[in-house]
Amino acid sequence: MKKRLAAVYAVLSSIYLASLLFSPYAYQFVLKALPVALLSLAVVKSTAGMARVVLAFALIFSLAGDVVLALPIEHSFLAGLACFFLAHVTYVLSFYCLTRRAEHLQHTNAFSLLAKGLISLCVLIFALLIAMHILPEANTLFVPVLAYVSVILTMGLSAIWLGNTRLIVGGALLFIISDAVLAQSVFRTPLPFSPFLVMLTYYAAQYCLAVGLIVAFNPNSGKLKA
Repeated sequence: MKKRLAAVYAVLSSIYLASLLFSPYAYQFVLKALPVALLSLAVVKSTAGMARVVLAFALIFSLAGDVVLALPIEHSFLAGLACFFLAHVTYVLSFYCLTRRAEHLQHTNAFSLLAKGLISLCVLIFALLIAMHILPEANTLFVPVLAYVSVILTMGLSAIWLGNTRLIVGGALLFIISDAVLAQSVFRTPLPFSPFLVMLTYYAAQYCLAVGLIVAFNPNSGKLKA
């Protein structure tokens, strides 16, 4: 059931957010990864075929990124960046898969062409401003960070034009915001409560994307398995 998934996901996410008060602590990556692991299970149970494959891989790459970033290992940030790069590529593929399904097109009326254009323009301007703000401080990570900004921008625009549901677009926008706050913390001056803000928007983004895609791939189903 969709409500049960939302409730369990909210509890797991809240536990990790509360645990940030004690960060760092042993096996922190376990609590951090549990919410996205739950979404992965929901995807496997609620989708089939290519939809299951691409969406599961998007969440698996994200889960790997969560774990790597939480581990005290050398080059963990670069490894995490690579994992989330792959996650965004796979999300783009999942949006493309939606366009191959006539049922999705028949059930999709979330945004007009004007709204899509305006949202896309805002996303593009925001991404450019963030890039101009953080890239001068990226140093040796200039190329990887530029590549990541490009792929998350592509993911956001693809969500708007190919996903075209409120949950999918909302999830993409929240993901962009989460990464912008993280970039500010890594390359510039951290915002107040930055770790909490990053993970709050990240968990919300993953939930919206996963559930939005599950529902979009199954528009005629009345219930979401979990």
